[in-house]
Formats: sequence, C-alpha cells, structure tokens
Amino acid sequence: MKLEHSTPARRRRSAAALGLAASAALLLSACNVGTPVDREEVAQADTDAKTLRLAHVYDAGHPVEECGITTLKEELDGSGLQVESFPAAQLGNESESLEQVASGALDMAVAGPSFLGVWEEDAAVLDGAYLFEDVDHFIETVEGETMAGVFDSLYESSDIKVLSSWYYGTRHVTANKEIKTSEDFAGLKIRTPNAPLYLENIKAMGGTATPMALDEVYLALQQGVIDAQENPIPTISTAKFNEVQDYINLTGHMIQGVQITTGRTVYEGLSEEERGALEGAMAAAADATRECIEEQEQSILEEWKSGDGIQVNEDVDRESFAAAAEEAMLQQPWGELYQEIKDAR
Repeated sequence: MKLEHSTPARRRRSAAALGLAASAALLLSACNVGTPVDREEVAQADTDAKTLRLAHVYDAGHPVEECGITTLKEELDGSGLQVESFPAAQLGNESESLEQVASGALDMAVAGPSFLGVWEEDAAVLDGAYLFEDVDHFIETVEGETMAGVFDSLYESSDIKVLSSWYYGTRHVTANKEIKTSEDFAGLKIRTPNAPLYLENIKAMGGTATPMALDEVYLALQQGVIDAQENPIPTISTAKFNEVQDYINLTGHMIQGVQITTGRTVYEGLSEEERGALEGAMAAAADATRECIEEQEQSILEEWKSGDGIQVNEDVDRESFAAAAEEAMLQQPWGELYQEIKDAR
C-alpha cells in the first residue's frame, strides 16, 4: 500500500488545531535548546502502543522537534502508535541515521534530499540551488507525481520509505563580511553539511565549501576554523550562530525541506489502520512545521534588523547567483529533472 499524498482539504481540517500547536511550540522554542533526551526518562504515554524511535540532528528547540514532532505525537495519541524522539544527533548524523533506517536498526529518521541522494540519485535534486520559486512551489513538487516516482524508486532500491516532506526553511549565508556577489566568497571557508551537492551549490555561487557536522559549527566559527556557514534562519537562531557571525546575507539559495523516513520492515509491519493514522499525523505535522518555520523566519529576521547584533544584508545579487547555479545544476545527473521542476513554476 502506498501512502497517499496530503491534500489541501486534509490540511484545512486540522488548521485550527495546528495553529494552537504551533503557537504553543513557539513559546517553548527558547527553552531547553540543545538539551539531550535521556532515554531512561522518556515515559510512554500508552504502554500498549507501538513505539517508533525517531532520530534527527536538530536541537531540541528547533521547529522540527518543537512543532513537527510535537504535533506528530499529539496526532498519534490513541492510535496505537507513539513516537519517541531523539534530537541533536544523539543516535548519529543524517548519513548514519539513514543507514540505521535502511537496516531496520532505527524506526524513523529525518534526513535531507542530499543524503537521500546517496541511495537514490534523483532524490538529491530537491537540494539543487535556486530550484524553487517559493515555498508553495516546493510543497507542490514534493507532493506531486514526479517526486512520488522518485521516492518510490528510493523505496524499491534501498528499503527507505519517505513518509512525509517538511519545509525546513530558506538557506542564507552568514559571515563576518557582506556577501553581495560571487567575488565576495573569495577566500572564505564556508561550512556546509557533508553531502556532495552542498559543495556543488556553493562552488556554483563562487565559494569553497568545508563539510562539517552541525553540532561542530558554533565552536568552529567562534575559533575561526571556518569563516562562514549557510542555513535557514530558525536553524541559525537555535544554534546561536548569530552570536559568532557579523552578517546574515540573504542569498536564499535553497528553499529546502527534509524528509521523514522509515524502513521497509517497519512500514510493512504496520496494519492498514496504523498506516492511515501515521499518514494523517505526518500531514498535520508537515503543516505545523511549515507554519512555525515561516513565522520564525519573519519574526527572527525582524528582531535582527531592529537589534544591535548580527546585521542583515539584503543587497545580494540573487539573479547572478541563480544563473550560475542553474548552469551547474543542469550538468548534474538529474539535470533534466531539475529543469522539469523549474519549468513547472
């Protein structure tokens, strides 16, 4: 049985509840940032429910955890399923978590398209620089037939099942200098996640990337091991990179999502009713995450603009960056797919 794609109707039915969940999550987002979960202290809400362990690399205060996974847990209440979450890379980085999902050692993991692309090449296209026009275009793409085919191929080739795609944010570059054109990247050591496409994206924009785990970046910036990094605004904020960088340069080079994955053994071990409950909960969690991310992208940026900390540079030549990126992306193995998605704008 294939999961159906979430629909606007389903999302509208949960809109009011999601708004309340997102608001509550935002109030909590400043608390316990990065606090590890003690597995011995995680209480099961229902001792008869089937527990699914879910791992991701983001801080405990990030919207993926506070909005998405919180909503997921709430929506699954009474369904016979429950989620136990392990944030902040407690069970491994994205690559390691995906390997555990594929082998059946872990029930679910959050991973980005570049990491899925290691298992199914075309999945990486979603991380191509300047692919999407806006968040709606991203949502339409990940819920559409083209990516459904890619995700089906991923499942068949690797036993990794994409359950849902959540908006993660629009990535920008922070540095201790203003970056307006590709020439401003010269000489900078720019941290990216450890996946080949991130290196290609930055190279296309004129920079040189340094792969590094997310939990190592703050200290590396503080000590000058690297000069810059790129991430969405909520991630920059929860990881406190704004404390050790002078500028956020609004390059907007990736409108990005992350995928919630499970393995064949787990997925095919669920009953029809459990799959339906998980599908509905994932759709609600996707909406809640998008709502939180978009609110934080706006509110945090306004806070930075009016504050005396990190400076916001909006004077970025995005058109030249996008043109260079498109030329490079079309040379990738999935170049035709990249063009097809862009043409669907």
